[in-house]
Amino acid sequence: MVIGDHKRVGRRVAEDFAADDEADAFSDAGVARIVLELDRAITRRRRAGAASHIVEERPVPQPVKPTRIELAVLTALAQIYGSAVINYPDFTPVLDNIAECGAVVLVQRALWGARPDDVRLAARLLDARIPFEILCGTWPEVFLAQARAELREFRPKPPKSPLASDGEQGCDD
Repeated sequence: MVIGDHKRVGRRVAEDFAADDEADAFSDAGVARIVLELDRAITRRRRAGAASHIVEERPVPQPVKPTRIELAVLTALAQIYGSAVINYPDFTPVLDNIAECGAVVLVQRALWGARPDDVRLAARLLDARIPFEILCGTWPEVFLAQARAELREFRPKPPKSPLASDGEQGCDD
């Protein structure tokens, strides 16, 4: 499938499901219902993955239940795509990615990923780009933590205090 095809499929899916349950899909109750279904689906997938990690005595990479930040991402997906995010197989890789890597990584891959899988994911979630950017602006300490750590290495070091002697460092009180 070509990237342009993903755009058409995403729009077609959104249009199909919007026509089916237009009255309920994007209401607060409809979004809440979809988020609960997504929560259950992610929890089931993570439980299955956690069991294999525990048997092999490896640390479990993700919490079994979605975190508060992940619920915000699931809410954004429910608001944009309605029940299509649950019912349409094209969204299976999205849910698998959330279950395996977490919703924060999903957002990062959809916005800034460079691998071919990331490009396909970004094309599939094109309509969610603006809500994802809003989430990043709301919680930059979560979504941009890795970027801040990387950028910290490029910040200039503060100059030594001119009052400090050769063997002493200046104090930053």
